[in-house]
Amino acid sequence: EAMACARVPKIVLTVNHASGAGYYAMAGQGFDPDFIFSWPTGRMAVMEGEAAVQAVHGPALDAAKKAGVAPSTEVVEAVEAMRADYEHQLDARYAAARGFVDTIVYPEDTRALLAMALRAANQNRGPHLGAFVLPPMPPVGGE
Repeated sequence: EAMACARVPKIVLTVNHASGAGYYAMAGQGFDPDFIFSWPTGRMAVMEGEAAVQAVHGPALDAAKKAGVAPSTEVVEAVEAMRADYEHQLDARYAAARGFVDTIVYPEDTRALLAMALRAANQNRGPHLGAFVLPPMPPVGGE
């Protein structure tokens, strides 16, 4: 509750990995921070790829290991596909293309960008209250 109701600037900079509860606890997207930035090395997701593989395919992999056999071709293909998907989707460019981060910033430009963001966020008088919604537009032709 403290993070959600904070009346101070909330600026996120992902330098490396940001996943799971830690991402949200550090003013992640769910807390509606003023700005979310990432270095090109940033990786953002609900969980890392290997954790997702274990969560979904762990029982089948463990059963095969316990039985002393190789996992089925279907399981191996599904695991490889999931790992590839997560590697692609963890990338900072993937997050930026979908609006999950405001911009990707190079390390050498970080100081100036954070200074600008602090100046801009300082003008915000309180927490955001839900999504921004455009007012209704009049019908075309004034009807």
